[in-house]
Amino acid sequence: MQVLSISALKGGVGKTTVTLGLASAAMQRGLRTLVVDLDPQGNASHGLGVVGDYNSSVAEIISKPKHSVILKGTLASTWAKGQTGRLDVMVSQPRLLKLNITNPSFKKLWNLEEALSKVEADYDLVLIDTPPNINALTRMAWVASDRVMLVTEPTIYSLLGIDTALKAFTQLRKEVNRQVALFGIVINRLRPSLAEHQYRINELEEHYADKLSDVVIEEKSSLSQAQGAGRSIHSWPGQAAAKLAGAFDQLLEEVIQAFSADDTRRIEQSRSSRDRNRFAHRTREVPGPEKLKGRRAATNPITAQPERVEMVDNPPVSPEYEDAFNELLKQTLTKKQLEELKGNKEED
Repeated sequence: MQVLSISALKGGVGKTTVTLGLASAAMQRGLRTLVVDLDPQGNASHGLGVVGDYNSSVAEIISKPKHSVILKGTLASTWAKGQTGRLDVMVSQPRLLKLNITNPSFKKLWNLEEALSKVEADYDLVLIDTPPNINALTRMAWVASDRVMLVTEPTIYSLLGIDTALKAFTQLRKEVNRQVALFGIVINRLRPSLAEHQYRINELEEHYADKLSDVVIEEKSSLSQAQGAGRSIHSWPGQAAAKLAGAFDQLLEEVIQAFSADDTRRIEQSRSSRDRNRFAHRTREVPGPEKLKGRRAATNPITAQPERVEMVDNPPVSPEYEDAFNELLKQTLTKKQLEELKGNKEED
């Protein structure tokens, strides 16, 4: 099982949207996926089709990380209906606010790690949506993770937010858990037609070129529409949604490759005494074939791709309205996109 935290120390940059996009891509790939919603707002839980007031949630799980409590606070996403993949959610509740203190004890920082160790054999990938601050919940998530993804948007505040997050991450890695690594920085909510966004991207590349992901997520209404409807971006109709789904597929592939690099390093290098911690519970080395059990015995879980039920692609509009729809779609394209479309038609 591999664990990825998706974080941002500034609100409104779309980290929950990135979490849901990766969850959609993982389900499409056939990975057994768990989303841990550590944000008290609960947007990831709602987006995954889990709503209501529950007696058990992730608040109870990290307070008392026992297997019975974990089962009560973990629910199936409605996205998984009609699919062979598994997608579960450790649901959020406003009660989490009481746990998001500024100075948690060293031992409490490992509570989520202990909870995830109880379900290690049940999932291939865990995605943790964190609050937009560096208090207890975000630090718990980072301690329990193999990799941390930082999300930003191309605005004037992007450099400041990333710099603060990197300093906080470096400090936590040095003082608490040396096994967690940085995946990189993902630029979200890009509007290519804005000169300001292009300028800020150049600025980010100048300062963090070695840390930036190759995938940039554009701002499209399809994302908010799918999230509001409680549906995955891969099931949402339209060309824009298909393009976004492809971007999240590519981002997930980058994440899997990063995990593979970590696995190779851990096999080649034994963990030194300074890297061990008596509070760690989850196995971070790659198990050999003789150690795998049950469904994990067949192959490496992160690359497992079981057969899936193919969903029928419905056209976004009825055939009689297709011409009007295409004309309306052209009005939303940039000049460059129109020229590319015209060039493709001439080639055909």
